[in-house]
Amino acid sequence: MEKSAIRLGYAGFRGDLDAWEHFAGRIYGLQPVRERNVLRLWADERGDPVGLDYLGFEFGSLEALQLTANRLQASGFEATADADLAQRRNVASLIKTQAPDGTRLELFVGALTLSAPFASPTGARFVTGRSGLGHVLLLVPDIGAALAFFENCLGFSRSDVVVMGPGVDAHFLNGGHRHHVVALASLPGVTGFDHIFLEVDSVGTVGLAWDKVLAGAAPVARSLGQHANDPAMSFYAQSPSGFLFEYGCGSTIIGDPDSWIQTRWESPYLWGGTCGSHCVRS
Repeated sequence: MEKSAIRLGYAGFRGDLDAWEHFAGRIYGLQPVRERNVLRLWADERGDPVGLDYLGFEFGSLEALQLTANRLQASGFEATADADLAQRRNVASLIKTQAPDGTRLELFVGALTLSAPFASPTGARFVTGRSGLGHVLLLVPDIGAALAFFENCLGFSRSDVVVMGPGVDAHFLNGGHRHHVVALASLPGVTGFDHIFLEVDSVGTVGLAWDKVLAGAAPVARSLGQHANDPAMSFYAQSPSGFLFEYGCGSTIIGDPDSWIQTRWESPYLWGGTCGSHCVRS
């Protein structure tokens, strides 16, 4: 991982463990591991515990993490090292902070990697590694404050902007590799965690999961389609915790962040994606 790169490392959710084990394991192929009252869902050899409780962002070096902590404190945000929490999360070093909308964030380096190979219940192979776990979309009350925090304090860069509706833009932020790690939008009267995206390596794996959801395995939130700005093909289902779970393939990789040209797209989709959406409201 590049020393300056940032990627989604893990996400913690509150919800019914049995429902999540079936949803994530039987439909999407994540490897479930129970640890007392915690369900860890693995997409590779590094596992993550199961509305949204916290997000973990991985940095490429301890120096990059400390520089980020300094920027946070200089801007008036919390940046608290927590060795006990780092041990519980199986990472070397961890700093706690909170985004302007109240989302709890954990910034870390040195995630534990298991020697035993990942074993998907469905044979799915997830695209992780340098790309990280995937991406998240947050619906925030103040888009200006959110952008200033994620760009100026955490160090994300704008990939592009998508027109979501009259007067509503969604902003897509990268950490140096995956097209976007965080997406931000502000919708009148709606705030909260909209969705998490996980990527697999083949359209066939996406299709098999889509067949299960169409057959009733989970509520369809947005139908199979291809995005415009990041032309991944994906669909959305409603998770056991209420937010959306996006599953797809073919996400864009930013080869050279310095030469990337930011654009603005008139629509989120090239085709599909027609069934509407849900989010956790607060």
